[in-house]
Amino acid sequence: MTDPDADGGGYDPQGEAVLDEWRRIFIRRDWDGLPELLADDVTYHTPAEAMPLHGKDALVASLRQSFDLFGTFGYAREFVGDAGHVLEFRGSVGGAAFTGIDIISFDSAGKVTELVVMIRPMSTMMRRGGEAGR
Repeated sequence: MTDPDADGGGYDPQGEAVLDEWRRIFIRRDWDGLPELLADDVTYHTPAEAMPLHGKDALVASLRQSFDLFGTFGYAREFVGDAGHVLEFRGSVGGAAFTGIDIISFDSAGKVTELVVMIRPMSTMMRRGGEAGR
């Protein structure tokens, strides 16, 4: 990630406004507001699937399902770069804590074009799968 103060690059006020709304939606689980932030052909690399999901509906449906299982969730840190933003998050599923990151890419209109989510530890993801199966 680049230092946004180094050469003026990396900081994008439009992207920052989108990220503020992104955090609000995720913290409040206000999924009806999420599609407005997404490009129509958004790609979602979810830790639960081997192949990426495509489109707003698929991304929102997957996140709704995941967040139905989360006991807690919150953002901890943010990293800004010319190629996108990384948000670190922490939460719990069935009493097991996890840490993860959202890697978010934007188009020139400020819409999210790609979301890559990584979560650790793997045991928490396995617990998520078990909870979803119930």
